[in-house]
Amino acid sequence: MTKEQKTIIIVDDNDANLTACKKILKPFYLVYPAPSAAKMFDLLEHNIIPDLIMLDVEMPEMDGYEAARMMQNVEEYKKIPIIFLTARNDAISEMEGLNLGALDYIHKPFVSALLLRRLEMHLSLIGYQKKLEERNKSFFQMSQEIRSSLNAVIETLNSAKSDNDANKIEEGIQISRNLLGIVSKMLDESGI
Repeated sequence: MTKEQKTIIIVDDNDANLTACKKILKPFYLVYPAPSAAKMFDLLEHNIIPDLIMLDVEMPEMDGYEAARMMQNVEEYKKIPIIFLTARNDAISEMEGLNLGALDYIHKPFVSALLLRRLEMHLSLIGYQKKLEERNKSFFQMSQEIRSSLNAVIETLNSAKSDNDANKIEEGIQISRNLLGIVSKMLDESGI
């Protein structure tokens, strides 16, 4: 088990496939099996938002492609990564799945060790992507603070210059020190 166990929903209408996948993944992940796309949507609606969905393509009522399209239309679900796990092994089907935004397209039957390794790789990449998005958001907020501080320094120093006011000059120096602190924090967080 990992420190922060990832959640995976497995969607497959074949009970044997569902059981086999669950058995392989259960020691490493929190697994929610769903025998249909409708059951997957039930889980999602009950706030089971997974780190990844493994989705079969060929299912009655609603196939995996249709389920993926529906997810793209719901704001809360559109960023959930999908891997198609299917018996379809033709290039056209694979392209369709990848064009729907799937991370991967894994053919059945699969090798357990390879499946686990691919999941580990994709979940690691997803984790890095989330960290980068958080860091970008933080840098954006800091850049807004820098912009605001720079404007304040310029206004204060322009005013001090025209008034020859020592207090305003000191205020400009203090704002500059605060700005330097923001820039230093930004550089420290970036590892530069």
